[in-house]
Amino acid sequence: MNLSRVYVIDTSYLLELFAVPGHSTKEARDKIKIRIAAAAQSGARLYVTVPSIYELANHISHVSDGKVRRSLAKKVKKDVLSSLDEGAPWTIIPAQQLDTFRNLIVSFVDNHVIQGIDLSDSTLIDEARRLKDTTYRGPGWRVHIWTKDKNLKALEPDNEPRAYLG
Repeated sequence: MNLSRVYVIDTSYLLELFAVPGHSTKEARDKIKIRIAAAAQSGARLYVTVPSIYELANHISHVSDGKVRRSLAKKVKKDVLSSLDEGAPWTIIPAQQLDTFRNLIVSFVDNHVIQGIDLSDSTLIDEARRLKDTTYRGPGWRVHIWTKDKNLKALEPDNEPRAYLG
């Protein structure tokens, strides 16, 4: 059976992809870029949640070098606008509607906060599960969370062989 892959990308991978000072190493960045390029070439679907973009932007806003900060912000702007307009390099999963936000906050309080998982990661987990349960529920699909956080990785819908955790 030919498996099709879906990857929901966490902030930790985005920090590497954008080489945010203090949150990125050359080794991890190189490995993650190779993984993302291979996934894109294979036709895998790449998703990024709005909260992950917020977290990335928050880290960028704290970069001490103003030129680097501005350059990184422009790169994020370019990729976000391209994603919104052309669906590449990722599909951005929209912010929660109020009715689904109710379920998210309940899930966060009843399940995730107990495990030390923040609301942004709760959104990522719930979106990965939603994608698995609705859009990609067929037997040939596998939905993974790309993250360097082993606790978050353990909650992905499908176990990923040869995962990279940094």
